[in-house]
Amino acid sequence: MIVAGFARLFVTGRQRISSLKAQQSKRYYEAFRLKQKNRVSILSVVPGGHQQSAKIIFDDSPSTTVNFKYIWLRDNCKCSQCVDKSTKQKLIDTPSIDVNIRPERLNVNKGGQLVVEWVEKGQSHSSIYEPEWLLRYSRCFIEDNFASPVDEEHASERPPLTLWDRTTIWKNLPEISYEEVMESDKGLALWLEMFHRFGTALLRGVPTTKGKIIEVVKRFAYVKETSYGVTFDVVAEPDPEHLAYTGTHLHHHTDMNYREKSPGMQLLHCLKSTDIKGDGSDPGGLSFLVDGFRAANWLKENEPAAFHILSATPVRFQISVNGMKFSQTWPIICTDNEGKVTEIHYNNRTMGPLQAPTHLITPFYHSYHLLTEKIRTESMQFAFHLAPGDLLAFNNRRVLHGRTSFDDTRVSRHLEGCYVDIDETMAIYDFLRNKV
Repeated sequence: MIVAGFARLFVTGRQRISSLKAQQSKRYYEAFRLKQKNRVSILSVVPGGHQQSAKIIFDDSPSTTVNFKYIWLRDNCKCSQCVDKSTKQKLIDTPSIDVNIRPERLNVNKGGQLVVEWVEKGQSHSSIYEPEWLLRYSRCFIEDNFASPVDEEHASERPPLTLWDRTTIWKNLPEISYEEVMESDKGLALWLEMFHRFGTALLRGVPTTKGKIIEVVKRFAYVKETSYGVTFDVVAEPDPEHLAYTGTHLHHHTDMNYREKSPGMQLLHCLKSTDIKGDGSDPGGLSFLVDGFRAANWLKENEPAAFHILSATPVRFQISVNGMKFSQTWPIICTDNEGKVTEIHYNNRTMGPLQAPTHLITPFYHSYHLLTEKIRTESMQFAFHLAPGDLLAFNNRRVLHGRTSFDDTRVSRHLEGCYVDIDETMAIYDFLRNKV
């Protein structure tokens, strides 16, 4: 049934790709536009007495009141003496601050900012805090938990992720031309925005020259070298070191879960894809992607017990490459402290024997089956044939990828791939988004 489903996907995917090539001037992807936020200011601030904190009232709606500890405020002063303006690294020595520190004065200036005057070793020190910044980092104090708004400042302004299925992604196809990305910062920013929102993005018209993938990566980051080299070639080989280098059907998976940290971004550049017989039938080698975050969230909503098991059970992934053994343990679904899905680690081929208490074995396999069933559902698939000149990028910790089998006596297929540290990619995206 799965094979038949992929055959239908092939026809749909091939028709859509042909249609796209005939309408290259049309942009399917619509860029996200941030709504302007209303500026927040501070209405008042009063000392918290014995609590060694300042009670701050903001003018948002409804009005928010938050207690900020003095030690926390002093540690997060943003003046040039306490923070390097270029790198944003802290200059203040946190352990040297008196835990029981108290300010000399608290007030709100005409701009609605909090101004705190300190006296340290006989010297006065002034700290000014933006109300938006204070409100952003107040959530953990309000909710009395470990909530963190962002990993870094710019992330709070990124567009929300778009969790997609086959219909969603074909309606807003994340694709752009090679020239746009290589010749303009606006084009690069748009491509990286697609990658951020959908976890995948296509680059069209890349010259089919080996090594060109490195030039593309250098436009925004650097290649992460692995045990497979700086780049790797996905071609059928007579004595392969990996199943990807055969014509075998590759089920949905994420790469290198057996490493200390699996690469966050993967790129595949199609150098050659030729149907030698060319009789119009399906030659195989169909690429397919699935949004792992959408599948995991579906599991969370519909099978919460299964979601809990897959996010709480450590699974060992392992492999032997050229005599070297790699092994690492991850849950299949990784979440943050609020239960939000942050990573997917899924590869049946590299999963080791499950090591868990006896009473959890059957529930784990049942949960694994439920997730896999959803992942392989036809409506979840973004399936297509990569054509020469196509370069596919995807988030390796979110999007699962795979390929239907092909006969290497009939299909001549060559992909060049590489990995990239995703934080480098997102740092450039944040920089460009604010620049352009």
